[in-house]
Amino acid sequence: MINSKSDYDNIIVTGSVAYDEIMDFPGEFKDYFHPEKLHQINVSFVVDKLEKQLGGTATNIAYNASLILNSRSFDFAPRQLACRFAQDDRRGIKLKLLGSVGKDGKEFIKFFKKNKIDVSGVIVDKKLYTASGKVITDIKDNQIWGFYYGASESAKKISLKKFSDKNSLLVISASHSKSFLHFQSEAIKNKIDYLYDPGMTLTWISDKDLEQGVMNARYLVGNDYEMAMIMKRLNPTSPDSVGIRGARKLSVITTLGEKGVNYYSGVIPVKTGIQYDNSLFVPAVKVKKMVDPTGAGDAWRGGFISGLALGMKTVDCLKLGNVMASFAIEKYGTVNHKPNSIDIEKRMNKI
Repeated sequence: MINSKSDYDNIIVTGSVAYDEIMDFPGEFKDYFHPEKLHQINVSFVVDKLEKQLGGTATNIAYNASLILNSRSFDFAPRQLACRFAQDDRRGIKLKLLGSVGKDGKEFIKFFKKNKIDVSGVIVDKKLYTASGKVITDIKDNQIWGFYYGASESAKKISLKKFSDKNSLLVISASHSKSFLHFQSEAIKNKIDYLYDPGMTLTWISDKDLEQGVMNARYLVGNDYEMAMIMKRLNPTSPDSVGIRGARKLSVITTLGEKGVNYYSGVIPVKTGIQYDNSLFVPAVKVKKMVDPTGAGDAWRGGFISGLALGMKTVDCLKLGNVMASFAIEKYGTVNHKPNSIDIEKRMNKI
């Protein structure tokens, strides 16, 4: 049986803090691209729905973790942990967000405090605007994103060492390039365990920085498209697991949307290719209606890291990720779902 590490009591989430504009296109993108004219694209998509929401990778991941870690019931956690946390309202687990907002970011600070997310590591940039993302989703759930990083660059000024300790688990998710690489470098230098989420950085990150980030990660996560791109960039041998030359053992997680998730632990390179200790597949939670896929991956990450902090078995951490993703896709926007512990436990038991 694969077990997760159970002594992470300081969860630190880094990434973008951004306003999201979410638009629905009532068609398929592929019908509007001419295969012989891809070098000269000029396409306009008329959408039939638009929502403006709070979002960003760090916001979404931390929010989903807060739904679990701030719950007053831990029926889905190990019994001994449930009893201990029930006696201590602080539950012994700290949830921090390290990032930056702009001069229009007061709404985010209020939101984080409301959801008991530590904002002592959040910088307010009084000159720039808060980052902003715009996405169009077609009827097949394909998405086209545009992103303005804005104040996110200021996060490079944050000292990771100030907010971390030996029991920390860091999440490194997409943000401004300088901030992303800052936290990657700081984590490696200070030997902090981290979950590496480079998928949305692949358009700009160098092969050298990507390889270094994977080599030193404790967990590597991405969807099947992102993993395919990582494999293409770093040229590993196996199609389902990633091992990099000289890397320590790591756990590789591929999220598969409505199919579920693949997990490989103890991934290392060997002379004959890639070797791993164990593998798991956990199916997704079936929902009656998928409303909006935006933020499902971030919700998954929030659930998974919460399971690690609670000392749950790896298979249950994976289930918890799938459960949180299922709640996210039932609501428009990325932080509008509000399941309680009973809701979460019911879906945990369905997998």
